[in-house]
Amino acid sequence: MRPRYLALVVLALPLAGRGQTALEQAFRDWAHDHVHPVASVPESPDDGDLRSLGTMIGPASVVGFGEPVHDGHEPLAMRNRLIRHGVTRLGFTAVALETCLSSSKHLYDHVLGRTTETDATLKDAFCYGFGDYPENLELVRWLRSYNAGQPPERKVRLCGIDLSGQYFPSAYLSLEAVLHFLDRADPALGRETRSRYADLILIFRADKYPKLTAAEKESCTGRIQDLIALVRRERTPLTAATSIDDYEWALRQAISAAQDDAFLRSLPAQFDLGVPRWWEAFQPGKVWDYNAEMREVAMADNVLWVQQRECRRGRVFYFAHNEHIQAGPGILGSPGHPPAGQYRQIRGAGSYLRSALGPDLVLIGTYFGHSEGFGAAAARPQGVHEVEDLLGSLSVPQFFMDLRDLPAGGPLHDFFGTSHGTRASVVREADDTVTPLGAYDAIFYVNTLTPSPSGKP
Repeated sequence: MRPRYLALVVLALPLAGRGQTALEQAFRDWAHDHVHPVASVPESPDDGDLRSLGTMIGPASVVGFGEPVHDGHEPLAMRNRLIRHGVTRLGFTAVALETCLSSSKHLYDHVLGRTTETDATLKDAFCYGFGDYPENLELVRWLRSYNAGQPPERKVRLCGIDLSGQYFPSAYLSLEAVLHFLDRADPALGRETRSRYADLILIFRADKYPKLTAAEKESCTGRIQDLIALVRRERTPLTAATSIDDYEWALRQAISAAQDDAFLRSLPAQFDLGVPRWWEAFQPGKVWDYNAEMREVAMADNVLWVQQRECRRGRVFYFAHNEHIQAGPGILGSPGHPPAGQYRQIRGAGSYLRSALGPDLVLIGTYFGHSEGFGAAAARPQGVHEVEDLLGSLSVPQFFMDLRDLPAGGPLHDFFGTSHGTRASVVREADDTVTPLGAYDAIFYVNTLTPSPSGKP
């Protein structure tokens, strides 16, 4: 177990090997009263180091927490700590994760105690390989155990909010989820509908759809809208045969298929999933990457769906990559590590959520100092990373800081209000350009990022 830092006693220590800059001194002076160190995992049972979280998030109904890379252990472990604390102390009743909405119905039912699934099934319910991270299965087990002792109105729900396909050949799974519901609710209707959509399932995937003609794409879109209309039209008998909860999920899975369709329609004609490192050949014709933004729009809409379902019960904890959490435009690439072609500018899901929720949303981005244990292919990031260097100057292993507590003017406000290249991966060439004050309400900093013990090479 790593040592806990519950006070900023290390702030008095000089920086190793060099003198302090005026900005670092201003930051250290401000941090003395505004930075909140937190324990490493495993944590102490009293969660005393997380007490500042309630003040930081205030009455917000949705709290977003980001990770800088998908396979880092510390952000996932801290996420699990925050969820446990939020559920038991702060009134959170739903968790929304960056994983496919349609397949996450298996996770939803499992944590509510409605089904008993094997670990293999639970892993498959997470898409994009996220089921390989043991921190995700640990979260599922904790939620199920917690819910077992709660009345129905206090049980915590777990939902995915991502597309079923995006750049992967699996968008058809959103259609399959709706057909599976119809098979169960009305077998005759299910058989009829499945026969009418069998050919669409074969082409509703990123390796097939871009090759369709414009007329064929129009047909796909129309048929998916017809499926949504069918589910809506049959609401009364479908609900009577199952439950209002199952029906609402099926309708949302149909809408998720339409979200997948919108994403696939926006793929450029030259997109080819079979080409290794296809993204190097694909350079958007404009600064804005509208294709990627279709995914962000979908994720934001799905978070709002979860929030609206929870508005009378409690609050929502939303977890995804920093790129999906941040408000304001983000840029893929940085002056220190420029892209091979044009910079891609994207409005993250947090931007759309901010416009919908305003101050009812709190966004926490994660920064890390360096990585260890990711192997030779993931060398320690090099180069200039001004935000990480400033945060690391405190010599505190992990902490939260509320950007809204920064002075209204002066060097600290100007620094965090300026765009900086920031680590978006453990590999040295991967950066994003982010303006912290525009992107996040608060920051979680971890000095050392280690890999999730997933067993992957």
